[in-house]
Amino acid sequence: MPFAISGGTQIHYVVEGSGEPILLVPGLGGGTRQLAKIAAELASTNRVVTVDPRGAGQSDKPDMRYDGALLAADMAAVLDHAGIEQAHFVGISFGGMIGQEMALRFPARLRSLLLVSSYAKSDAWTDRMWQVRETLIRKLGLAEHFKLAVMFLFSPRAFRTEAETVQMIEAAVGANPPDPVGYMRQLEFCRDHDASQRLSRVGLPTLVIQGADDILASPIQGRELAKAIPGAQFEEVLDAAHLFMLSRPGQFARMIREFHAELGRRKASQRAV
Repeated sequence: MPFAISGGTQIHYVVEGSGEPILLVPGLGGGTRQLAKIAAELASTNRVVTVDPRGAGQSDKPDMRYDGALLAADMAAVLDHAGIEQAHFVGISFGGMIGQEMALRFPARLRSLLLVSSYAKSDAWTDRMWQVRETLIRKLGLAEHFKLAVMFLFSPRAFRTEAETVQMIEAAVGANPPDPVGYMRQLEFCRDHDASQRLSRVGLPTLVIQGADDILASPIQGRELAKAIPGAQFEEVLDAAHLFMLSRPGQFARMIREFHAELGRRKASQRAV
């Protein structure tokens, strides 16, 4: 089980497959286990590095402020330990916020940026959402909070047509809830994240993907995120909420591959000129 060391903190990661490297970073409280199906899909064509960010999974969970510089440095340390000079970054929600910070602080380590269910900064709606979730956690605890939060994370369609996946994820979290200290430190970072005035400096090929039914990171916020990054593309997924990729790993992997294939075609076209 590989662990990178970042500022004295152990960061756990998993590597599978071969090909162009992808650094796959989960959302709030998530880790390598939650992204296993997505990683398996991608590993048929790529070398996939899936991370337990600090505060989650098998990584250390220090009780301290998690800021953008710290979280980006963690990802760079993982790439160093895995012997990877450059990787395509794929970040979900909290992971997408880390991706923004990494693109600003370690741009030479990334080939491209794919941000899913994320935002450049919180707005009035998400400010209120974070307040609600913090209140639920304090009053009910993490496991009980998640039974309600799952309604924000998946669409009504998923509850009907992908109920088995939703129930499996809910049961897994209930049986093994995230570490409360690490979870709250990650939540505080998500709540306070604001890269909106810095993203004009990002020079990487970027795709922003948002679920049409996402109420934690809305399509409006997704468009604002894409608009803030020069040349970024935006794609909206119908009948999809915040964690649609967990119930549709095959579809999500295809979207990632299509984006990377398009980048390859662009490079080939530029070389031909």
